[in-house]
Amino acid sequence: MSMDSILLVLFSLFICFSFTSVSSNDSEISYKDHCTSFVPISTPKGLGTFGFHHLFPLGRIENGYYTGGDRIVGGESSWQQNSFNLRTWNILDTADAELFKVQGSLTILNSFPFYYVRNNNTYGGRSYYGGQRRPLMDIKVDGFWSESSGKLCMVGTGTGYSKAGNLLHLGVVFRLYNVFNSSNIVTLINGSLESLSSENDVNYFEPITVYMLPRWNYEYSLDTVKAKDECSVGSDVEEGLPTKSFGFCSTQILRAMRGLRLEYSSDCNSTKNCTPFKGIPGHLPSYMSLKQLECDASKHRMRVQVRFLNTSYDRFYRAFNPKTMLMGEGWWNEGKNRLCVVACLFNTESLPNAHVVDCSVRLSLKIPSTWTIKETSTIVGKIWSNKTVNDSGYFGRILFRNEEYRTVGKPGIKYQYSQLEKVRKLCPRHKPLKNKGKMFPDAFSNNMKFDMSVRNSNRPVGWGNSVPLSVDDQFYERNMPSLLYSNSSLTVPYVNISSGGLFNISYQIGISPSYNSTAISENSLFAMSSNPTKAVKITAEGIYDSGTGSLCMVGCRNFHLNNRTHIAQPQSVDCEILIKFQFPPLYTNDRSFIQGSIESMRDKSDPLFFTRLDLSSAAFYTEAAARTVWRIDMEIVMVLISTTLACVFLILQIFHVRRNPSVLPLSSVFMLLILTLGHMIPLVLNFEALFSQHHNRNAVLGNVGWLEVNEIAVRLIKMVAFLLQFRLLQLTCSARKADESQKGLWIAEMKSLYATLPLYAAGFLMVLLLKWNKNVYGTRVVHSSLWEDLKSYGGLVLDGFLLPQIVLNMFSNLRDNALSYSFYFGTTFVRLLPHAYDLYRAHNYFHPDKGSYYYADPSADFYSTAWDIVIPFVGTLFAVIIYLQQWLGGQCILPRRFKGSQVYEKVPAVAEAETDKPDI
Repeated sequence: MSMDSILLVLFSLFICFSFTSVSSNDSEISYKDHCTSFVPISTPKGLGTFGFHHLFPLGRIENGYYTGGDRIVGGESSWQQNSFNLRTWNILDTADAELFKVQGSLTILNSFPFYYVRNNNTYGGRSYYGGQRRPLMDIKVDGFWSESSGKLCMVGTGTGYSKAGNLLHLGVVFRLYNVFNSSNIVTLINGSLESLSSENDVNYFEPITVYMLPRWNYEYSLDTVKAKDECSVGSDVEEGLPTKSFGFCSTQILRAMRGLRLEYSSDCNSTKNCTPFKGIPGHLPSYMSLKQLECDASKHRMRVQVRFLNTSYDRFYRAFNPKTMLMGEGWWNEGKNRLCVVACLFNTESLPNAHVVDCSVRLSLKIPSTWTIKETSTIVGKIWSNKTVNDSGYFGRILFRNEEYRTVGKPGIKYQYSQLEKVRKLCPRHKPLKNKGKMFPDAFSNNMKFDMSVRNSNRPVGWGNSVPLSVDDQFYERNMPSLLYSNSSLTVPYVNISSGGLFNISYQIGISPSYNSTAISENSLFAMSSNPTKAVKITAEGIYDSGTGSLCMVGCRNFHLNNRTHIAQPQSVDCEILIKFQFPPLYTNDRSFIQGSIESMRDKSDPLFFTRLDLSSAAFYTEAAARTVWRIDMEIVMVLISTTLACVFLILQIFHVRRNPSVLPLSSVFMLLILTLGHMIPLVLNFEALFSQHHNRNAVLGNVGWLEVNEIAVRLIKMVAFLLQFRLLQLTCSARKADESQKGLWIAEMKSLYATLPLYAAGFLMVLLLKWNKNVYGTRVVHSSLWEDLKSYGGLVLDGFLLPQIVLNMFSNLRDNALSYSFYFGTTFVRLLPHAYDLYRAHNYFHPDKGSYYYADPSADFYSTAWDIVIPFVGTLFAVIIYLQQWLGGQCILPRRFKGSQVYEKVPAVAEAETDKPDI
């Protein structure tokens, strides 16, 4: 037998074993004993291939709702989100053309949302973990589906958990009805999950009823003639946007229809049923979500699922729950530019006869074409019943609106100003001061939106954000840096003074209390909120003066929702709010802030009065950000140039000593050691730190790739400079060690070391004393650490790197050119150039945050106006002294009376050679 044949046999055995093992797990429970009477059994055609059959009407993952199973899942709540998932792995043809073998798994999740709480952490005694909900049951199932009858029956085994948390081994039979290839509004897939254990068995659970929503081949079946007439009748004067402005089946509409806040009629009370659902009086859900199940853009038809929720975040509640939801068919009313929906309730009291029992619910929504200071909702609408008051199932009208400030229609939507006259009276314009040369943010720039801190009598009480809605006749997009579109046909009360620097502007302002706020005072802005712990949302409009940077607005806030019942109240908008902001100039060297205030214009005795709040925000303008990016790019280029020049001067010095080997031992080893450490320490200590800090910062400033490439280049060039400097140090030490006649130089080197080390120590103590005195009596807030002071002083020592050579020359009194002119003048220039740049930077840029320096970093040297003058002067003086010493002698700078005998005098090599000649 060939090797290919052997491999084919082994592969076939592996496939058979795999299928047999899967089948054996399922065959632990006999399909014939529990399902044959429901769906006949048939023989699969061969082993089949793991795949998905086109005739099977369910998707690979289907979500549904369940009730029952109290022994495992606990008691049932009417608004509980009990969900399960049916996953289909494999569909096989059988000998019967109408029967298909189905393999998959069934997972039942617990009733809680996606977060767990454990009491084993120290943060408030609890810790929160996100992720999937823990399955209460996880069962592998296997069975058959009948295409003609629409029934599915499966048996299987798996594991589960009791209410006490004990592991259970389960055997189940799973049945579904109405699993057809087509569906309509009255179709609901329903079924049961039953335990095959006896009632006394620990693994037993009560029967579970399941419901699923069909998704395939939906047929619109409702008669909408009467519903169209009902939808057209209404008191609304203003029409909504037409579909051409937003797209009927667009994702924008899909997102906007989630998290709709509900407002109930004022006569709603705990004894009345104010919702479409029966049997839940007194419970009023706060939000509603419209899920778009199917949409036909050509016919303007839509199939929707209307879910009533207690939170605006509907992702926690994805389960299909027929007890708290409606199914509906919607169409677009061209005459009124609104979506009309006929919605139905399901009767889920009996199984398997769950069906539609009531289609009397009507829903209409529109996208307002005009926003005002009192109405900025993306979607508004209403729900009502077409029954009379005395009919069973009647409920009062419910209004709903979307609270997100994201425009849907582009173009077409417009903002209508109504408070500009009031603003002009409250904030009369003052002529800007002339000859100041100050520029303020442009009204159309991204600088107009900002976050802010909120204070009350110098005490922080919250935080907030301010985002423009419109400037003149143009709209902002909340998450975009510029205005996106304009509506030239806008006709609103408009102050035509933009040429003088005045702009009509509207804002959305959100203010939230601090997390540590324990109590809200009676006169607090948050007191009248529907929930004092949530953000207060204010819509404001007014006038911005770009000549002075002042913004004055009148704001309106909604307080009409009762904290518990969400019942609409009269006089629900407070528009007696004055908001002011003062923007700092665009180009300033100091860190500046946007200052503002929000206050009530009502009397203190008015129940809607609230105390004044002060607002502030760090002003980091886009222009300043662009200049900062340009500064960083320039600093990196300067680092590259400076480090390259340092390498060039080192190479010239090495060539110099190669051409003149006699001067090689005359360089100060201490000076070369200082320069070598100056190149080595940043490479050793800051390699990882610099990269991690820059990555975090550059994510804000942009140009991350450019900065990364240049940082790598800087590191490589600095490594080259270190190697060259180390090579020069090695050559000097080797030259002295090889020539025993250079012992006098070692003596002079040690004396220069003894002379300079106390000088360095005294200088470090003096610097520490000056900094300590500044921290105590000065205005400095952030205290530098000893390590930072040591690094800065190290930079100062590097600036005066020629000092050891000067002292060595004085002790040895040599006239040789130990150092090349290019080396000591060029290296001095490289060390002093950052101080000249720091003077320029101090007068042209505001002080950057710590860690945003790439060149002339204050943590690596002393930088201030005084130091930037003193250090270059002293460094240049040291270079001139070296020049004089190598021309006139090492002691030429000393007074005549201090000039002593030469400590070291070089013996000419020729003379030494003559003394060594043997006598002839």
